[in-house]
Amino acid sequence: MRQKLNRFVGDDPAGLRSRPIRRSGFTLVELLVVIAIIGVMVGLLLPAVQAAREAARRMSCSNNSKQIGLAMHNYHDTFNVLPKPGFHNRDIIVNASSSSSSQSWMVAILPFIEQNAVHDQFDFSHSGGSRGFRDNPNNLLLGSQEISTYRCPSDGGRKTPLSLSSTWTFPDGTRGGLARGNYGVNGGAGSATSRTDFRRPRERGPFHFGGSGTPSPGEPYAAKFADIRDGLSNTILVGELIAPEVANDIRGAWMYASSNYICGGEPSYRSPRIQIGPNGNALDDSKMDRPGVCGYAGEPDRHLRCVSGGSRGFQTARSRHPGGVHVTLADGSIRFISESIILPVWLNLLAMQDGEVIPGDTF
Repeated sequence: MRQKLNRFVGDDPAGLRSRPIRRSGFTLVELLVVIAIIGVMVGLLLPAVQAAREAARRMSCSNNSKQIGLAMHNYHDTFNVLPKPGFHNRDIIVNASSSSSSQSWMVAILPFIEQNAVHDQFDFSHSGGSRGFRDNPNNLLLGSQEISTYRCPSDGGRKTPLSLSSTWTFPDGTRGGLARGNYGVNGGAGSATSRTDFRRPRERGPFHFGGSGTPSPGEPYAAKFADIRDGLSNTILVGELIAPEVANDIRGAWMYASSNYICGGEPSYRSPRIQIGPNGNALDDSKMDRPGVCGYAGEPDRHLRCVSGGSRGFQTARSRHPGGVHVTLADGSIRFISESIILPVWLNLLAMQDGEVIPGDTF
């Protein structure tokens, strides 16, 4: 009996006490291999995720362009003319007597993008422009609101409001500024402010800030669809803009007429003349924007670097989309225009009476 107990208790015949304990896990080499594999997978997946997100943003931006195009058509159906690029008074929205720095076309189409509540609060009894904002702080407050239809998600984040004057104050007395948008009307193949270009069929676009159209010379001009003789499917109505990040750059402030247009370049009487295609590389001095007020003269951003324009102000279509910009054609369709488009073709699309018909497969 004692021998049996010793056999099971004291002798450890199976050698359990002397066996080493095995622990499962990765060796250092295995761990490094796993980390390397994960790194490769992330490197492959991250661009795909970013591309998918940009595709979604681009689709949303295209939808905004479509909504703006439909609003333009509904406005035209109501007034038998497109909205003026700038206007002062409600009773003369169609026959506006304004300078460029007044309430913009974006205010006029608010009821047609389901923003009646904002539009109905505007006071159109003031003279407009910077005086209108100074004399009516409530208009400034309305202009400080971001309108989602006017913003492209690819140019994301809250932008610095436009603030050109210390007299722009909200109703509570605090200093105010105007929210940004990302779309501008087509001011033609030349300058959107040159009457000389407006009188030239090869330059004239559907909108102009100082054309010789009705009711009298020098007033803002908006075309009727019948005026677009090159065809609605061959003429740009609206193009994209990039909203700047500095308060003293005028581009993209949706309420301010001087901010929301695109055009082909300098007036035709200037020599040598500068003309720019979409997303023109602003690091090249000849391809910089020249908006009325510029805050990015020294910045390295190829999209935003610019020169204050004065009488020769112009700005081209720009976007944060890789490779090009969205445009809304006058027939309401949306096209993505490559930034490598041949400049003469781009200018043909901006002009509405130049006699050039561009096949759809060329842009």
